Amino acid sequence: MPELAEVAFACRQWNQGLNKFVKSVYVNPNSRVYRDLSQEKVVSALVGAKLSSSATHGKQILLKFSRNHWLGIHLGMTGNLISDEPSYFHQKHDALVLYQGTQSLIFKDPRQFGRMRLHTGKTPPLWWSGLPLSVLDPKFKICILNNALIRHSKRTIKSLLLDQRYFQGIGNWMADEVLWRAKIHPACRCSKISPIESTSLFSEIKMVSKGAMKSVGKHGGDPPKNWLFHVRWKDGGHCPITGALLIREDIGGRTTCWSPKLQRLKP
Repeated sequence: MPELAEVAFACRQWNQGLNKFVKSVYVNPNSRVYRDLSQEKVVSALVGAKLSSSATHGKQILLKFSRNHWLGIHLGMTGNLISDEPSYFHQKHDALVLYQGTQSLIFKDPRQFGRMRLHTGKTPPLWWSGLPLSVLDPKFKICILNNALIRHSKRTIKSLLLDQRYFQGIGNWMADEVLWRAKIHPACRCSKISPIESTSLFSEIKMVSKGAMKSVGKHGGDPPKNWLFHVRWKDGGHCPITGALLIREDIGGRTTCWSPKLQRLKP
């Protein structure tokens, strides 16, 4: 599932359409991304409207159009935003295509776990403005982490890091990266996290989030070569720090990777 930086990069692919009008719209009549959303309203709102701004918040995308229309996109597991030639012809997995004079803006979602929302008003919709603080926000402080650790003392720390109520945009690979750098076992209960570990954990949340945005968020592809990211996906990977064989198991319902020599589970 796309995480904070992948979502930011996907959003950037539509930025070449900023300040340009939508000439026509294709909506896939069979796509499930239009849950409780009228496709006719999408077409009516966007045809003739100008794409004026784009923004991301965690795993969410918000696009503002003229005439006070706002389009929200959640990419889900397989969704992506791309652009192509103005003569582009819609394909099987295209949920939405916005045709402009010099390009086509395409929302692809093969497995259709993504979601679209439409809002009309002078201010952003509540489902956007009411989102928790982004981990990139200067106001995101260690107290948010500490309060979550106390409130969810029986949960594993891996499960907590995936909770979007506290850590907007952090997904599976980012959580593994954070815990590896903080030297904390992903199955450690939140009640076992010490103040020193909490400080380290918060620091790594900020570092990984900012580092992912500087690399993946700007250029796509992968984060820097010395990250756990590059060896966590398949069995047989080795820890970039200790050289030990990594372990991959299911923790908190997600495939989790960690280094047994670096991240020891407390008794």
